[in-house]
Amino acid sequence: MRPRRSGQSDPPAPAASDVIAVTIQEIVALVEIFEHARDRISELSDADGAVIANASGHLLVPSLYARVGLASIKGSRSIPLLVTEVGSLEAAVINLESYRGNEVVLCVGYELLEKFANRERNSHPMRYVHGVLVFIDEAGDAANGSTAPSLT
Repeated sequence: MRPRRSGQSDPPAPAASDVIAVTIQEIVALVEIFEHARDRISELSDADGAVIANASGHLLVPSLYARVGLASIKGSRSIPLLVTEVGSLEAAVINLESYRGNEVVLCVGYELLEKFANRERNSHPMRYVHGVLVFIDEAGDAANGSTAPSLT
C-alpha cells in the first residue's frame, strides 16, 4: 500500500440529496444482479471486459463492498447509495432483459428499482472515510474529526 501524499485528501462528499440509504440486504441483492448481468453479457457478447463491467454495473461492486464493510464495522444499518448508481442498476436490468437473464434476478432488479425510486432522499450529511462514502452521523465523527486512532 502506498502512503498518501501530503495534502492529498478524500474527494468532496456528494450533496446529501444525491444519496439514498439502503440496507445491507439490498446491497447484497445489487451485487448479485450486477454479477449475473456481467456473466450473461460475457457469455452472449463479444464486448471487451471494460465495456462489460460498465454495462453490467459490476464496476460498482468493490465500492459497495467497501461501504458494507465500513458500515458493519461501525454498527450501521444504513449504507449510502448514490442516486446515479441506481442508474447502473437500471442499465443492468435492461441488459439482463436483452441477454436472457434469470427471471428471478430480473424481478428482484425491478423490485429494487421501485423501492429506490420511492425511497426518501437522504437528509444526513455525507463524507468519505478512507475513501469510502459514509453518513457523517454514522462515521464515528466528533466535531473535529474522527475519534478513531490515525495510522498517519
